[in-house]
Amino acid sequence: MTPLAELLPQAAPMILLSGYYPPDASSDTVEAWVAVSEESPFFEPESGGVPSCVAAEYMAQTMALYTGLYRARTGLPPKVGFLLGTRRLSLKLDRFAAGGRYRIRVQPLFSDEEFGSFACTIYDEATGREVASALMNAFQPEGTPTADSLEAYT
Repeated sequence: MTPLAELLPQAAPMILLSGYYPPDASSDTVEAWVAVSEESPFFEPESGGVPSCVAAEYMAQTMALYTGLYRARTGLPPKVGFLLGTRRLSLKLDRFAAGGRYRIRVQPLFSDEEFGSFACTIYDEATGREVASALMNAFQPEGTPTADSLEAYT
C-alpha cells in the first residue's frame, strides 16, 4: 500500500493517522486508524490520552486520505484542502486513551473536483463502540497548492 506521507498534504509530525485499510473497490468509504500512545501528537500525560477535540483532525485527515487515494490513482500528488465546516459533531469520550486503537470512517455524501461533504465516524476498535461522529465539508479550489509545491515554504 502507498505510505500515508505520499497520500496526505501534511508532513510529519502532523500526520496524525497511524495507517489505513485497503480501500474496497465496491465502496466509496475510506477507513484509517489511529493507535494512541505517549508519543502521539497532542498526547496529554496528565489525562493519559489525546483530547477528544482532536477527533475533528482525525476525521479531516481521513477526508484528505480519501482525496489523496483518488488523486494517486490518477497519478497526481496530494492537494491542500480547507475545512469549511463541521456539523453535528458528537464526542462520546473525553479522550482517546493511550493503548487504544480507533477506526476512522469517512463516507462521501457529495464530492466533485473542488468540494466534498462527508459523514465521519470514529469507533473504538476494541469494543466497536462509536466514540465520535460529524458531518464535515471541505474545499479544494482550483489552483490550490499540492503538497509537493509547499516544500518551498518550509
